[in-house]
Amino acid sequence: MKNILFYTLMICLAGSSAQAQSINDEMELQAFARRFMAAYNAQDHVALRKMYTDDAVRIDRQGNQIVGAENIAKYYEEQFIKNNATLLIRQTGISWSDAQQAWVAKGDYEVYGRTYVYDIPINIRGNYANAMQLKDGVWKIAKSWVLQTDLEIVKAEIKAIEATWATAFNAKDVATIMGFYADDAISMNDDQPMLVGKDAIRKGVEAEMARRKDKTTVAFETLDLYGDDKRVTEVGKTTLTDSTGKVIYTGKYLAVWEKRDGQWLTVRDISNDDAK
Repeated sequence: MKNILFYTLMICLAGSSAQAQSINDEMELQAFARRFMAAYNAQDHVALRKMYTDDAVRIDRQGNQIVGAENIAKYYEEQFIKNNATLLIRQTGISWSDAQQAWVAKGDYEVYGRTYVYDIPINIRGNYANAMQLKDGVWKIAKSWVLQTDLEIVKAEIKAIEATWATAFNAKDVATIMGFYADDAISMNDDQPMLVGKDAIRKGVEAEMARRKDKTTVAFETLDLYGDDKRVTEVGKTTLTDSTGKVIYTGKYLAVWEKRDGQWLTVRDISNDDAK
């Protein structure tokens, strides 16, 4: 409450329809993703090398390319020497690409752990896409992309929610505001205990509205955003003006948003006043 995992799968098909094969291929590619994750977490660069075609290409978040299975395996070997990290992959689906004449599988990945030197934390999230070929009955990665999240798009989505939130707050529309909170949300505001769950937060919102003077208008400004397309932390500013447009209150907040079932929901927020 505002207080006033790595790759796209490309397969060359011959003959039968893409739609007829999609279910079986998705199951096989899900299994492949699990095998890849297991090999990575075992720090087995030899096994990873066998999962790429000889002329495979790996493209990182900055667009840099590594060409050839041997060079890709050497890249992983160097990473395993430097880092003690765990890879999580969640394949979200596959679709047929006429442009690629291939299956395209997309998913999410997370790498977390620590470096061996200086014990620096590692926590990287993003999206992946893989192009894969079937070689002698065995799936192999022909090309892989690690994709960056376009945070400008996410930021625009959060800003739009904040505008709706402010309109609802000014109209004392509690139901709309509560629609932006997850069931397990926790809200932490000045000079009061944390509010755990939507029932407690609803009571807090109602009390906040009751305290607010009439003919005042609240506005929220998103200053910065960190994260990915699944979870972001918003840094924001709250401003309250009277009927003449004079600023009578300012504050700041942090909000953690998660995308659940296609909707951005606040799971944690904390806010406080600028004035003592």
